[in-house]
Amino acid sequence: MPINGSALFLHMASFQFPAQTGFYQGKVRDVYTINNDLLVMIVSDRISAFDVILPKPIPYKGQVLNQIAAYMLHAGFKNVYHLEGGIINYAQQVKDQGLENKFHGKNFVFDNRLGERITDEIIATCHQCGQPADTHVNCANEGCHLLFIQCEACATKYDGCCSAECQQVIHLPEEKRKELRKGIDKGRNVFNKSRQRRPRLTGHE
Repeated sequence: MPINGSALFLHMASFQFPAQTGFYQGKVRDVYTINNDLLVMIVSDRISAFDVILPKPIPYKGQVLNQIAAYMLHAGFKNVYHLEGGIINYAQQVKDQGLENKFHGKNFVFDNRLGERITDEIIATCHQCGQPADTHVNCANEGCHLLFIQCEACATKYDGCCSAECQQVIHLPEEKRKELRKGIDKGRNVFNKSRQRRPRLTGHE
């Protein structure tokens, strides 16, 4: 555990403090409870919604979250809690205990599922036609791979692509597609509602 300045870096997959009484793993932070009266928050380099959804990264996002929590606790807020187990566990507890569900729609997840349905409500719209939809997909054109929301009708119309241009690309010979992909940096290629979004989604203003 080398110390760099005032920062302590933990280089193990699992760690336990003396007198530790609780542990919560969030998207970017690990939170340890010690003797039920002390919280230790450790910032990780795990991917969060900031890295996947937003077009530009937020520097020091973990530190920002820590400071917000520390400020609230220092200011005297008594009910500062993490949602233990995340939204999926929350939804299961609500169902098991017959409680009112405060979360509506689908929860975005960071694996191949890209979403876990919590309620039947659809509160998002297709990025191409504007109809109700909440299915996240990556553009079928590997040279694009844009992450966006697509309804079933548009998925059929565009063969799972984000635009007619990408649809044309996926029907090219494999060698031609490889040539087109050379040198492309997809980066954080996600749908952005601004006028500067790239690539432009056909049929959506």
